[in-house]
Amino acid sequence: MISIRVLAAGAAAALSLTACGGGSSEHDPYGLETAGTIEAAVSTDQPPFASASKAGAPQGYIVDITNEVARRLKLKVSYKASTVPAALQGLTSGQYDLAASGLGVTAERQKQVSFTKALYWSTTAVVTRTDESASQVTAFGGKKVGVVTGAVQEAFVDGKMTGARKVKFANQNAAVSQLLSGNLDAFVVGGPDAEAYLKQYSKLKIAISAPVDHPTAMAVRKKNTRFVQAVDAQLAAMVGDGAFLRIYKKWFTEAPADGLVSTWPTLKSQLGS
Repeated sequence: MISIRVLAAGAAAALSLTACGGGSSEHDPYGLETAGTIEAAVSTDQPPFASASKAGAPQGYIVDITNEVARRLKLKVSYKASTVPAALQGLTSGQYDLAASGLGVTAERQKQVSFTKALYWSTTAVVTRTDESASQVTAFGGKKVGVVTGAVQEAFVDGKMTGARKVKFANQNAAVSQLLSGNLDAFVVGGPDAEAYLKQYSKLKIAISAPVDHPTAMAVRKKNTRFVQAVDAQLAAMVGDGAFLRIYKKWFTEAPADGLVSTWPTLKSQLGS
């Protein structure tokens, strides 16, 4: 059974969704904040990794992965809507057990949190309106380029887009809105997220696509080795029995990248290559 509750604190509101995972044990072998329940932060502006349904419930690739892991561990999941920076901070403060979003695994973030094994291998996309002619990273000097605060794409803008006027946003939807209205010249975001926005808005295009040197995963509290090991064990089981690839194909049309196949070699035989 699934229940949704909205929690208000001042002017802020947080979405919570509890997904039953087959019951919980009376003890807590995983070091969770609440025994039997994964307290998970989710950024619902990251399609196809995580977004909100018309009813406001979290949905997406990472959400499906999280729910399946929880089911196999006989745990529940309580989702709270959050930004990526707030989710990472919430892990360090003990507010959450899991950041159930598509997070780039970087050395800087690894100082703060631990990560599950790879769930995706992404690209970086520079999204523009279709009437924008710039198609090289060096062609955005003086132009307003949006990026989500704390996202790994900030480093791309700083290091690759020389002279660009970086504009930081709290979430992806706000940046896309400004891009569509003409108040922004480009928006730098993960490739799958960009593809999802292109399906929604015909006035947008991917002007530049660049490979990344790190995987996408979920984050766990730094010292909770029991939980991250349990999650990784279930991910391995899901890869082995085909559940991982079934969920992947539900949300992505392209084949898993070489980096993801290197993490999970069993995928190679399942893909028939």
